[in-house]
Amino acid sequence: MSKLNTKKKMTPQERKAKVEELLQEHKDYFHSNNIDNPAYIPKMAYRPSGKDELHVSFFPSEFENNMDIYTEFVSIDYESEDPKRTLYLLKYNPHWKEEYELITSNSGFQRHIVPVGELKVISDVTSRNPVTTTQTEIKLTDPDERDIVDVLKGIEKALLSINQKLK
Repeated sequence: MSKLNTKKKMTPQERKAKVEELLQEHKDYFHSNNIDNPAYIPKMAYRPSGKDELHVSFFPSEFENNMDIYTEFVSIDYESEDPKRTLYLLKYNPHWKEEYELITSNSGFQRHIVPVGELKVISDVTSRNPVTTTQTEIKLTDPDERDIVDVLKGIEKALLSINQKLK
């Protein structure tokens, strides 16, 4: 028997616990955006044969919820494969049956494949932590410092506007 076959398959309970553990990283995002019960479905990104781009696959039942799907890239053992823990969004597409190619695995399961390019990056560790820290520090410091931040934001907007006009 090969080494691949000796690995114990994850039980549904173990898989659910792993997904819940992964979800903890993104709880603040969902909470701050008033998303109560997100369809959070971590997936493996892979390149199907004959394709040039990475894809993720979803079971029809995952699309039938008629919800936006939030995902991140994981291994077959539901270990995060991204040190930045990037959270992606796949907006609900009512035409998913026609637009996402249907494939059948060797074990007979049907899934729809979605190019990774269709996923929108929502957040990652580097975009989450510094913003929260900065906002907290500003709230805890002198009100005059808050005025400085507002002035800097105004300067930034003016520079962006000048840059756009120059283009």
